[in-house]
Amino acid sequence: MSTSSSTLRADLFLLHAPSVYDFRERDDLLFAYLSDSDSVNVTSIYEMYPIGFFSMQEHLRKHDLSVKIVNVAALMLKHPELDVDQLLGRLEAPVFGLDLHWMAQCHGTIELAKRIKLVHPDAVIICGGISATFYAEQLIQYPEIDIVVQGYDTLEPVRRLVETIKSGERRLVDIPNLLYKRRTQQVERTGFSHKPATNYNDATVDWSYYRDAVDDVATTKLIMTLPNTGCAYDCPWCGGSRSAYRNIMGVKKTLISKDHSRIVDELKSMGPAAATTGIYALQCYSETRPRFHEYLDAVKQSGYRQLFVEQFHLTPDETLKKMGESSQSYIMLSPESHDPVISKLAGRGTYTMEQMEAWIPRALDAGIAGVMIWFFIGMPQQTPQSIFDTVDYSIRLMEKFQGQRVLPLLCPMVPFLDPGSRFFVEPEQHGYRIFHRTLEEHRQAMVEPLWHRRLNYETRWLSRKQLQDTTYSAVAALVRAKGQAGVLPRAISQSILTAISDTQELLADMERAITLDGALPSSLRDVIRSYNRRVLSYSSDQIIPIQRPFGGRWFDDFTVPPELLAQVMSPRPRAPVPALTGSGG
Repeated sequence: MSTSSSTLRADLFLLHAPSVYDFRERDDLLFAYLSDSDSVNVTSIYEMYPIGFFSMQEHLRKHDLSVKIVNVAALMLKHPELDVDQLLGRLEAPVFGLDLHWMAQCHGTIELAKRIKLVHPDAVIICGGISATFYAEQLIQYPEIDIVVQGYDTLEPVRRLVETIKSGERRLVDIPNLLYKRRTQQVERTGFSHKPATNYNDATVDWSYYRDAVDDVATTKLIMTLPNTGCAYDCPWCGGSRSAYRNIMGVKKTLISKDHSRIVDELKSMGPAAATTGIYALQCYSETRPRFHEYLDAVKQSGYRQLFVEQFHLTPDETLKKMGESSQSYIMLSPESHDPVISKLAGRGTYTMEQMEAWIPRALDAGIAGVMIWFFIGMPQQTPQSIFDTVDYSIRLMEKFQGQRVLPLLCPMVPFLDPGSRFFVEPEQHGYRIFHRTLEEHRQAMVEPLWHRRLNYETRWLSRKQLQDTTYSAVAALVRAKGQAGVLPRAISQSILTAISDTQELLADMERAITLDGALPSSLRDVIRSYNRRVLSYSSDQIIPIQRPFGGRWFDDFTVPPELLAQVMSPRPRAPVPALTGSGG
């Protein structure tokens, strides 16, 4: 066995955990269809890691530090027999970094940290990001977490941290933004002072690793660009909104742009493979028009096949024309509801549906390849009836623009209302009730058998149970209409309707057993296990609702070589995690 194939070494490993660590063994909770909203091409294991991992990797590389990204969640999905402990044993580094990624990873991250500590007891485990910053004081109390790095741009604090630990030192008092434990387990705080006001995350994402990824309809070869941090807008359900960013990060300036030349270099890094690659352009709605137009010029010059752009307002004609010329461009609108009152309460409401309908022909005439309109379940004043009214509106929209690539979509706000958002911080003012407030309450919620009980919120107009049940009924009605209108092939429409029906029936059986007996019988657990294995054997989303194989997405693992993976497969049952003392146990 060669050393190169048996061990991976780095100064820092960035690991992405599954939402529920032991999902492969669970027969007591359902990873139900639509419990992840099905809005992006992931499973309910939430295997997409933060794009900020790349910035960290590149920044530390420029300082002669090696950073490797290992997507443990994606590897566990693709390789059901992967022995994670054996894999961790082949990763050698003084520091391991983990994320919470909008809280979806809150269970899996802590459990993965436990496994790392068992395999590498002397390694330092750090955690960072928006959610980690919000819950920093609680997160540092878990025995498995050694350091919490606060802030959005933590490139320099982490660089200094890794250099210090690599040198054998543990003097961290001079590194800003840290909560860390002394050997006595006493928590020290170095002060949250590193908050760059210009050129956030000043590093260039290198997409060259993704050039040779397989490209077909099933995998949908796609990269992401992120030109700024914070937000120009203040949607009250979002943990990245203007007010949430101001409160969590303790700053006044809530929108910080990335140097445009770095974005251009990121686009160029795909080389000729850009011709077979799409881009999901994050947060372009917060860009100024000149910067966005410069971005579109760079997309055109790089030769990307497709461009998907989120827009907060109805895009003006000049920009529409430029988008149409830059690539095969799709616009993503998110009015959240057809009802202008609900839309405005959700932080949108910048246009009416009548204005949108008048704008769509202009967009298509300007060369826009398609318009996707997202509606959201879980907003203020939104009743079950108003959700079905949104479905009726969506059907009329498809009829009006039949055959013109106008696609309405409907998804629930899951699994959580973002901690730190205005709705979370001030729930009563907006008609919300919060069920899980602490980090540990969210962790325990992630392993609730029924997904409506995982939700950390309900509204005055929609209980958690109603939200779950209405989601299935409303999405089914919309999917049925899409099949009848030819927006979806009949076979695909029918397969989705069957999946919804099967899921509803199984959820009802589970709830009945829990209500009557307080437990799930073994026969039902067998059904749950079979369902979970089936639904977690592929990824999908509502835009292209087909079963897609794992392996071709930008966030699938490209770090662990096949020969090493072959050495860490084990069909044997995995041992339970020994209990650790402390509040995180």
